[in-house]
Amino acid sequence: MRQEQDEEIIHDPGESVEESEKIRPELHLSRQERRWVALGALKSALLIALVYLAGIAFVIWLMLTMWT
Repeated sequence: MRQEQDEEIIHDPGESVEESEKIRPELHLSRQERRWVALGALKSALLIALVYLAGIAFVIWLMLTMWT
């Protein structure tokens, strides 16, 4: 991942900002880096879904043990 600046300064709405500070550098990712970003997003979505599924399964198990 290549980016020129690591931090960004946040300005107040009424504050005057130089033209050079308004332009944000483009973030250029290689093909492999884009693939890793996509796979990381997929992995996090699947982990979140797994937590929800485990929670629902636990609630169903709890309901079945209490009412039977």
